[in-house]
Amino acid sequence: MTDMRERVKAILFFVIVGSVAGYFIYKEATRVGQPGVINIGQKAPDFSIKDQQGRLVKLSDHRGKVVFLNIWGTWCLPCIKEMPSMEVLNNKYKDRKFQMMAVSVDNDWDVVNEFYKEHKLTLPAFLDPGHQVSNLYKVFKYPETFLIDGNGYVVKHTWQEEWDSPRAMAVIEDLVRKAESEQQTLLQ
Repeated sequence: MTDMRERVKAILFFVIVGSVAGYFIYKEATRVGQPGVINIGQKAPDFSIKDQQGRLVKLSDHRGKVVFLNIWGTWCLPCIKEMPSMEVLNNKYKDRKFQMMAVSVDNDWDVVNEFYKEHKLTLPAFLDPGHQVSNLYKVFKYPETFLIDGNGYVVKHTWQEEWDSPRAMAVIEDLVRKAESEQQTLLQ
């Protein structure tokens, strides 16, 4: 009799564990998009981060603008290579419906400031030493860039680009024009 109880307990245990595991496998398998990645067409996860002056900035504060969210580090060679083209891009679009957010995963502002000085950068910088933003966006290699349209949806997700190339500039120009035309439509 006790032998039968032990068998029933073991069977119940495995049925419960199997059911729980099956549920999580089913949930991940039926999820829209690629598992573990922020997908194009997905609403960009909102976050709050402090700028260098200590002001809290939220991604959603920039709704209506194209947001160029770049997650990088001063020690990252592809990031170093990409930054000058980001500076050109920011200078071209900063007075339009465009917001650059260069989020460094370094631990302190001194390192970022020295990097900016050395590379003559002026684009907006933010610090993510605890990797909250990079974890939220599931970043696994640097630099990663997310282009977010004026409605808050991810429209491009890429790694190291030549942002001042004609192809990249055309993509940004198209997105900025759409954001500007949507604003004009709302004003009429």
